[in-house]
Amino acid sequence: MIIGGIVVLIIMILIFKQYRNSNGKTATSAKELPAVQLDRALQAGQPTLAFFHSNNCQQCITMMETVAQVYPVFSNTVTLVDVDVYDEDNAALLQSVGLQYIPTLIFFDHAGKGQVSVGVMDDEQLRQTLAALAGGE
Repeated sequence: MIIGGIVVLIIMILIFKQYRNSNGKTATSAKELPAVQLDRALQAGQPTLAFFHSNNCQQCITMMETVAQVYPVFSNTVTLVDVDVYDEDNAALLQSVGLQYIPTLIFFDHAGKGQVSVGVMDDEQLRQTLAALAGGE
């Protein structure tokens, strides 16, 4: 009976793994990659903020809080691409932008020209930069 239970458990685990693999990635990782989001936004000529950070450096956490506070006002005019630098799926994007330090914010205008800011910005500075970006400056 115990052996039968173990066999059933193993079969269930294998079925779950096969189901998960047949659907591609799990639901949490099935969202669109930041590289795709950034490419689509730039091709569409949308002003875009690419925000490169980790979830454990203090400056990144501070900047994440600032972005969370300021960005919602600009969500209809500026695309936000949130990039976790420790997510292996983002390695090619990090290399393509030549990322060296975090937090890094790259503000892309409608023409795709990027302006880089490294480190923490205060909320007013971020607000002014996003306003200029949204206004086409």
